[in-house]
Amino acid sequence: MPTRSHRTPADLKRDLDLWHDEEASLQIETIAAACALIAYADGVVRPAEHDSMAASLSRFGLVDERSRSELLAEFEHATARFEIDPSTGERAALTAIARLEGKTRFAQALVETCRLIGEADGHYIVEEQSALVKICRQLGVDPVATGAFAALARA
Repeated sequence: MPTRSHRTPADLKRDLDLWHDEEASLQIETIAAACALIAYADGVVRPAEHDSMAASLSRFGLVDERSRSELLAEFEHATARFEIDPSTGERAALTAIARLEGKTRFAQALVETCRLIGEADGHYIVEEQSALVKICRQLGVDPVATGAFAALARA
């Protein structure tokens, strides 16, 4: 008969913190990959797209400075792949995004964030829309239902 281990509340908290850190790292990698795919769709990552991506963290509940730093570093890494070889960059981005298929709450926030990045420079061009459709397919969501083509209301 197996014996039951005695886990303290501190053990449980540590395990939950580790799980949260792993989940946050996965989300950060996915956000950066998707944002890089959108930002690089027209071949150039513009400062407005970079700033829009960094501002997106609150949508995912990742609001601390550590998450922001990790996201920026991961975004630079993801965009570097595109600069070396766009097809390799795209494959790596889509592979990272595919790991979150079926997480609909996250998918909706990611699609909205990517659309905002596409619109950040004042233009939401066909290449950016096409990249967002690829992201939606990897996430297993309908691009129309998630608002991939919705234009932002300008104030």
